Amino acid sequence: MQKHILDFPPEKKIFLRGESGTGKTTVAVARLEKMLSAGIPPETLLILLPQRPLARPYQQLISHPDLPPGGRVSLLTIGGLARRMVDLFWPLVAESAGFTHPESTPQFLTVETTQYFLSLIVDPLREQGFFDGISIEPLRLYSQILDNLNKTAVVGFPLDDIVPRLRSAWNGNQADARFYDQAQECAVRFRQHCLENSLLDFSLQIEVFIRHLWKEPAFRSYLQERYHHLIYDNVEEDYPTAHDLIREWLPEFESALIIQDESAGYRSFLGADPQSAATLADCADQVFRLTEILHCPPDLQTFRKHLAGNIRLDPPISDVQPIALSPIRLCYSRFIPQMLDAVVNSIENHIQNGARPGDMAILSPYVSDALRFSLQIRLEKKGIPLTTHRPGRDLRDEPAARCLFTLAKLAYPQWKLKVEKLNFRSMLMIAIAGLDLIRADLLANTLLSHKPDTDPLNPFSTLKPEMAERITYQMGEKYERLRNWILTSRQVPAQGLPEFFSRCFGELLSQKDFGFHASYDMADATERLIESAREFTLVIQPELPEETAGAQFIELLEKGITGSQHLASWQEERPDAVLLSPAFTFLMRNQPCACQFWLDPGSTGWWERLNQPLTHPVVLSRNWPPGAKWTDAEELNHNKMTLISHTGGLIHRCTKSLEIYQVGIDEQGNEPRGALLQAINRFLRYNPGGIAQYEA
Repeated sequence: MQKHILDFPPEKKIFLRGESGTGKTTVAVARLEKMLSAGIPPETLLILLPQRPLARPYQQLISHPDLPPGGRVSLLTIGGLARRMVDLFWPLVAESAGFTHPESTPQFLTVETTQYFLSLIVDPLREQGFFDGISIEPLRLYSQILDNLNKTAVVGFPLDDIVPRLRSAWNGNQADARFYDQAQECAVRFRQHCLENSLLDFSLQIEVFIRHLWKEPAFRSYLQERYHHLIYDNVEEDYPTAHDLIREWLPEFESALIIQDESAGYRSFLGADPQSAATLADCADQVFRLTEILHCPPDLQTFRKHLAGNIRLDPPISDVQPIALSPIRLCYSRFIPQMLDAVVNSIENHIQNGARPGDMAILSPYVSDALRFSLQIRLEKKGIPLTTHRPGRDLRDEPAARCLFTLAKLAYPQWKLKVEKLNFRSMLMIAIAGLDLIRADLLANTLLSHKPDTDPLNPFSTLKPEMAERITYQMGEKYERLRNWILTSRQVPAQGLPEFFSRCFGELLSQKDFGFHASYDMADATERLIESAREFTLVIQPELPEETAGAQFIELLEKGITGSQHLASWQEERPDAVLLSPAFTFLMRNQPCACQFWLDPGSTGWWERLNQPLTHPVVLSRNWPPGAKWTDAEELNHNKMTLISHTGGLIHRCTKSLEIYQVGIDEQGNEPRGALLQAINRFLRYNPGGIAQYEA
């Protein structure tokens, strides 16, 4: 079938569907290579994806040196296309889109800057009593208001419809529904602020692009002349207005290949709509469906089907013989430390039998710092590296970021940002290799200066000899190198915060004897921080004096403002290290691995939807019937379907073996009884020998 699709006439429009792991993207990459080799100009090719990390297979192809020379293939998301085109055609649409000053240059907001400007709107309203009856952190409050705004753009309904949609589905105390009105008031004021100041957050970029720019004949003519061929992959993860746009645009392409994963749609909470994506098949000349799963063993596929049935609570079929699934093991541990020991021992056995660390992934509904640290310590003792991927983790929680924040406060005394003793001690432990807690505490108690208009740090030579000996002169020499670097940095004129972070990493912290030396995690966090600071400073400088923009950035991140998506962290592959990741994040990487280790199937995190009191991903979608109530039955059914989808996606991305680690007592001292564990136990009840079981 794959060869038949590859040989299909290039001028045709194809809709390709199938389960994950059936080779759909492989066919698309091969078709792209064939088109480029046939002499089709690369600049006429457009590849659309719902998110940038999914572009990796195409990037590897178009950057291959054996391809014919020429222009460059456009590899974009709909959001990326919208930003480029709105920027290019700004004078054409600025006035019709309602911007107060259409002559002003547009400023495209990142995640950080969007939350910053929204906080200017929301925080004064909170002081007046908004959201006074709801317990919610500012960061979650901002994100849910922005989520409502984004839904209006990606689903395609007016801003004023947020409250009626949410109120009509609300099934609780009607007095609590007032929070919907307050959230919409914040969203309306934020939108007005953006229109008055030529600021474009994600929702406004999409609205301007689809509702205004798309209707301009000059713009449509430009697109038609530039792009002749389309590949649109993972359409099920994109939103309905993107599908509407492609449906209108498709007749103008000479050829198209549209690809849908039938079992996905994981980003529904962000507006992904598989039902809308499936309707694009009606616009194709030919529809193909791939059915053969290429790399997932048959036993795992069988387990996936049985697990889905047990999650749905399908009645058992009594006359079917019990089955045995050899690639699956279930390990029971009484306590979490025993579970982690069992996981690490199993990983060591796999490596001794010839597996690479990079072929293994440890998956959990959530990855806390405690879990990461516990696994890292155990694996390090066995000489096995560990890498983590937690894109939702706040930058302020990264040790590298906290260290750089403290160093920046010391290097910029004009900001008058106080350096707390505990933060200073933590910075010393992170920055100076080999410095333990006791000696770092001694340094913090004796050498941190709080005197105004003086050096931020006292010299090591001011210590009494007995104190210096306790700390050791070796550590004192490293401390002096750090102190002198800070003093020198204070003399650098016109040094912005991104430049400071970059110099601090390159000249000091990444050097031998310092904490970032040869650390992938520290380097990755530093890169994310520099990128965020650069984008923030670029947008915020017109609003704030240049000398205070850096201070504002640090204060916001310390409060928990979310960092923007960092593409490099999604694309990083380390064949020498075991991957630790939240299960959902692993799904979104869309990369298979040989061995998966599922932790704590009894956790409700595998099952429950995050509590979002000010928004609702299902109600704010096209598929929700107007006026219908969101009841407990709806919640139960939604959680069932989500768990089936997520576990099925994980299994399809497992090419060799699956190990499930059950724990008797969780971190809170409770006995876990989540839906995933119940489904596994139900399977074992009717297939007692179906999975190999052992106790750690």
